[in-house]
Amino acid sequence: MQTQIVDTLNNLYPNMDKLQESEDPFCSYDATNDTYIVEIKSRSTEYDSWMIEKDKFMSNIEKSIETGKAFIYLTEYNGKIMTWNINRLIANETDFFWQSRPMPKTTEFDNNNTVDKEVGFLYEKDAKIH
Repeated sequence: MQTQIVDTLNNLYPNMDKLQESEDPFCSYDATNDTYIVEIKSRSTEYDSWMIEKDKFMSNIEKSIETGKAFIYLTEYNGKIMTWNINRLIANETDFFWQSRPMPKTTEFDNNNTVDKEVGFLYEKDAKIH
């Protein structure tokens, strides 16, 4: 699904420097170009607010500052792509309502042990819909 999302964005924005998927499966973000680093989440359930893990948030903000690229958080649900420019949200002093929640240790592997993770919340009203 990630490749389809990257291809869709590249087709929607032909004048944008093409996004390339990260080759490192353990990278904190999933795609990049000259302007953005993008973390991609594809969800099978719709939520009133979308969660972002604070660890990845911090890692990607640091990478954003290091590279001079904007950190974009992307959620795809049922064909709808929503993006949040995290740098812009921080500049606008957005409250992410950080809190600790028990969650699966990983979502992509077979380790479903629960651990406490600090998460924040992103709202569709603050997203760009593609």
